[in-house]
Amino acid sequence: MSKRERTKTFGLKTPTDLYQKLLFDIERLRSARSSEEARYAAFDCAVDSWHLVDWTLHFVDSDRHELLSGRKRPGPPGKGRLTVEASFAHAQNKRLPALKFCHILANSVKHREVRNDLMPNLWTGSTGILSWSEPAKDTGERAVTGISLLTYLEIDGERYKAVELFEDMADQWRAFLIEEGLFEFRTEPLEHE
Repeated sequence: MSKRERTKTFGLKTPTDLYQKLLFDIERLRSARSSEEARYAAFDCAVDSWHLVDWTLHFVDSDRHELLSGRKRPGPPGKGRLTVEASFAHAQNKRLPALKFCHILANSVKHREVRNDLMPNLWTGSTGILSWSEPAKDTGERAVTGISLLTYLEIDGERYKAVELFEDMADQWRAFLIEEGLFEFRTEPLEHE
């Protein structure tokens, strides 16, 4: 039996660990070769982004918890009150503006539908974009030369690349974790347990 701390998180222990997973999942999304790969990676990016709230609040002491979230720990939410995670997102909106989108997306993928939908004009989807050859001189025919996969967010009818939201979220989380002294700068890969 290892003397290392036992977890139920496959060895991930700190907010930096989950942040690294977010970066890994963003790369999965960027390099997806099928619609399923792209959708699954986008799903994981939304969940990673939102659950960094839980990991951050778990990792800080009670005073910082209250400072960051505006709520004492633990205290279950009362009727009509925001959850501690939603309080954190509200309190940190200027520092983590992409988090409100990840909150809706993560809760949607977790529960399938969000009962109190704060963004009723936000939708997600995925599609393939075909690349075509120049028309052949003799026949004028064109051929498909490739396909790019795109997962997107649609807000009020306007489409945005999902990967760009998650890249922005990762940048915001990195800056936040550094500012809060919670980012672990690593020069070596994680040890295997």
